[in-house]
Amino acid sequence: MRGTIIKNEGKRGVSYTVLVDVGTDMDGNRKQKKKTFKAKKDAENWLSETINAVNKGTYIEPIKTTLGEYLKKWLDTYGKQNLAISTLESYENIIKKHIVPELGTIPLQKLLPAHLQDYYSKALGEGRIDNKKAMGRALSPTTVLYHHRVLREALNHALRSGLVSRNVADAVEPPRKVKHDLRVLPEEDIPTLLDLFKDSYLYMPVYLAVMTVMRAGEILALKWENIDLKEGIINISQSLRQRKAGQPEFQQPKTAGSRRTVELSPIVTKALKDYKTAQAKEKLAQGENYAKYNLVCCLSNGQPIHPGTLASRFYKITRAANMTINFHGLRHCHATFLLKAGVSPKIVAERLGHSTTRLTLDTYSHVVPGMQKEAALKLEQRLFNSQQSGQ
Repeated sequence: MRGTIIKNEGKRGVSYTVLVDVGTDMDGNRKQKKKTFKAKKDAENWLSETINAVNKGTYIEPIKTTLGEYLKKWLDTYGKQNLAISTLESYENIIKKHIVPELGTIPLQKLLPAHLQDYYSKALGEGRIDNKKAMGRALSPTTVLYHHRVLREALNHALRSGLVSRNVADAVEPPRKVKHDLRVLPEEDIPTLLDLFKDSYLYMPVYLAVMTVMRAGEILALKWENIDLKEGIINISQSLRQRKAGQPEFQQPKTAGSRRTVELSPIVTKALKDYKTAQAKEKLAQGENYAKYNLVCCLSNGQPIHPGTLASRFYKITRAANMTINFHGLRHCHATFLLKAGVSPKIVAERLGHSTTRLTLDTYSHVVPGMQKEAALKLEQRLFNSQQSGQ
């Protein structure tokens, strides 16, 4: 592997042109790169750096693509084919409204760890920048961490494609995720909560969230063919997303663990049977006007409940009753109640659809100390109380 520096003398003065071998093309022909410098020392340094990179296998063909251009192409080529719709939309929002306004004009190959570190610091201090105006409050560490993960994933693809020599995101310290205490209602407040939605089309979604630990999207996508009322089992196989009114999207679960079965208690099975009977009467009264989705939880005409409507209505009604909880919090209530009742974390993880038991225990760490205390007391009782009773 060698290179040559050619001295040029002309009317514009002296310059130095570097010719260096950078490998071969697909046909085995020699490939050369040429670059001209005004100073001989600069030419020598570039020649040395290029030869060193070629020998190490880290040489990258220079391109003029900016980070913003690359991210757009990455979303179009990789994102649309490999990401779930909701994930793709989230990535697009982060890239368009946050990353591109701040970092988009930087050439991809000149992006430095310092650029990312400055961006994270600014996002934590000032929040979103859109159209060169500050928008709202500062972003949370958890949100900025998510931005970092999006950038890191995109740059990993650039690295594997040979567009960059390293992933600069790996050299940056992103903010740590802030863990917030989960808001869980006392068990004795659950009957009061359910009474708030009695005789409302939102009652069954709330009831199922409390009793089955299903997510909102899973509840709203649940169809009667997914329930075995004889065996008392729900098969969760899809989730509802609705970006526009009247255009429901039934999607596959995000992870394999989300596709699961949830066993029902007799009281829940009976409630569903009664609900199905009442719904059948409504369906008969509506006739041809009743939507044919066969949904368990729906509007009076069989149309899907908009997830945003469920969340906002739930929030408004519970706040009016001085209950500090959102709809997703019902999932946390269910899991917390089970763990406090001594149910195995593995079983709780299966009901939640968590990929690992560790994830469940990390999420509900506020319950673990009490579980450990109870375990210690049970062991003491088995070991010593039995001995004392036998004396």
